[in-house]
Amino acid sequence: VSELVGAGKDIESAYWELVVKDIQDTCKLLEPIYNETDGEDGHVSLAVSPKLANDTKGTIEAAKWLHNMVGSPCVYMKIPATDESISSMKEVISLGISVNATVICVFEQLIFYLPKYEAVIDAYLDGLESCGMTDLSKVSSAAAFYISRMDVTLDKKLEQIGTTEALDLKGKGAVAQAVLAYQLYQKKISGPRWERLENRGAKKQRLMWASTNVKNPSYPDTFYVNSVIGRDTISTFLVQALQAFMDHRILSRTLDAKVSEAQDIYNAIEKLGIDWSSVGSELEHEVLDSFTKSFDNVLECMQKKAMNIYSFQKHV
Repeated sequence: VSELVGAGKDIESAYWELVVKDIQDTCKLLEPIYNETDGEDGHVSLAVSPKLANDTKGTIEAAKWLHNMVGSPCVYMKIPATDESISSMKEVISLGISVNATVICVFEQLIFYLPKYEAVIDAYLDGLESCGMTDLSKVSSAAAFYISRMDVTLDKKLEQIGTTEALDLKGKGAVAQAVLAYQLYQKKISGPRWERLENRGAKKQRLMWASTNVKNPSYPDTFYVNSVIGRDTISTFLVQALQAFMDHRILSRTLDAKVSEAQDIYNAIEKLGIDWSSVGSELEHEVLDSFTKSFDNVLECMQKKAMNIYSFQKHV
């Protein structure tokens, strides 16, 4: 930090230089996996600044710059799924840059589909179709859904309602929305449109389950991980959740085993007067605020460290 600041870099520029170096080193570690799996696995996510969440053009330029700076096919540009940033995803993907679409929650219902996720996967397909590359095999994407965070918010609302019907739905909403998202995914990654892209080497946009750790101690410790097992998906783990899963896991395809039940749960929660759109918006703002605060805290810590080093050197 002191060397970069001493060379005339401002704190944020120094931050990105350090981050890019770390990502480059990680990409080198994962390149063998990336090559062995023909680009299916071995990716590293690098988030654009959370301060650009509502800036379409700024997100595009930041993703292009960071992708060029890292210079590895292993890197995913992590872009938040706000309305403004979804527009940027199409452009970024059309340039042959892989994308991790994040902070996707449940939004308003259309039949039983989730328009927020539908917009994200459509941006991926639109971007692939607009891409000038003949071979699309080096472009890929993941779409992240926050699981346990959703139930934390829903369970509070269900407890406030307090009826037997409401309390019986606790701990069921997050998995239900994951199941329905997977149904939408299967619909989108099929048919003539997808076949044309697949013939150009296109890879499926995989659903990624984030926040799979159990926040309610009354739920089994592998509850969420066990409930969202399916093809073409990614699960993220905290160390404790991974250890629990390895100890007493369920190895079966659970994600599409009870689709009609998931639809019933989704509808029942809506009938109780819980607005899925409001819940999704609440979670989106919560996660983005968390990302922004973390980003600001890192810059603040770097600033203090640089000032301390500068002060020490001045008095030596």
